[in-house]
Amino acid sequence: MKHLSHAIVLAAGMTLIAAAPAMAIPGYSTAHLNLRSGPGTQYPVVGLIEYNAAADITGCIADWTWCSVNVGGASGWVSAEYLVIDNGGQVQQIDGPDSGIPVVEAEGVAEVIAPATVGVVVGAKGKVEAIVPEPAVLEYIAATPVDPYAVEGEIVVGAVLPEQVTLYEVPGSPYGYTIVNGNKVLVDVTSRAVVYIYRA
Repeated sequence: MKHLSHAIVLAAGMTLIAAAPAMAIPGYSTAHLNLRSGPGTQYPVVGLIEYNAAADITGCIADWTWCSVNVGGASGWVSAEYLVIDNGGQVQQIDGPDSGIPVVEAEGVAEVIAPATVGVVVGAKGKVEAIVPEPAVLEYIAATPVDPYAVEGEIVVGAVLPEQVTLYEVPGSPYGYTIVNGNKVLVDVTSRAVVYIYRA
């Protein structure tokens, strides 16, 4: 698999350093993926892993929904739904112990209680390109607070939001706006697919 040279973009002011353990399994991201400080969408985003970036997967929690990774000298947690491994030339989803990835606990991560969710995100299928919003649209969503929502599943470009998430009108834009799992997003109002994630 091809991988990008710029694998990770860290949030402003964040420096994450971790050594890859000997048991790390090479993997790749299948979306522009949030790197979080803990195993869940309730944890802060500390960086972004680019699409098709190589990552050392150091372990997954017992239900195989979140995995600990090292990318470009940084470490954090990502949704296992958007990771794959190369298993003898075959691309394999992470779906349990057959992947060879050890089960780990989130040691040293302060527990953050997840808020009640209003629905489940339908994950993006394949690479989806983000739109490029007009500067006025970016200014609007940067400065306009709306009620945030929590949903089950990670927010990536192409993911489809459940009907329970309210989309707010953006002046001068055909897209809806909302905040989901800590992400300000623009959404196609017909398909309810995320078309842009605002990253300040």
